[in-house]
Amino acid sequence: MGLELLAQCPSFDLPGTDGRTHSLVDATSKILVVLAWCNHCPYVVAYESRVVALAKSYESHEVQFLAVNANDATRYPDDGMQAMKARARERGFPFPYVRDNSQALLRVLGAQSTPEAFVFDEDRKLRYRGRIDDNHRAIAQVTAHHLKNALDALLLGKAPPVTDTTAFGCSIKWK
Repeated sequence: MGLELLAQCPSFDLPGTDGRTHSLVDATSKILVVLAWCNHCPYVVAYESRVVALAKSYESHEVQFLAVNANDATRYPDDGMQAMKARARERGFPFPYVRDNSQALLRVLGAQSTPEAFVFDEDRKLRYRGRIDDNHRAIAQVTAHHLKNALDALLLGKAPPVTDTTAFGCSIKWK
């Protein structure tokens, strides 16, 4: 089921590829975007450059992105911390990429797949959850920019036009 819309963001303390621990109290931006993420999923790989560009375009608007990898790294070693560090460096992630070894954060959020977005407002209430847009194959074929539309609405003090979409991608590799 997961976190209900308008529910508070759960607390977290997660190690990042940057060597720091990232927590909810560190997120002082106006909007927080938590992404269920990983290294090996072809859907995530297809979205990487779009999400990097989106995160960069919203930096000056006090929107913070946090990519969370909770996949079982024992069964999927490409999703372990060392591989995550290499991926974040190679792809130039402008946001923290953190490891959720306990899988607790993504379980509480109700994440089902990678990639999947959870957008929290200034009060850290869940305002949008779901897919980034409606076409992972090619940005030219996108007709609905769900994540961008949610961010734009919240920055204007409005409710997102759509609050819940079904994310598509790879299943999270639970322990």
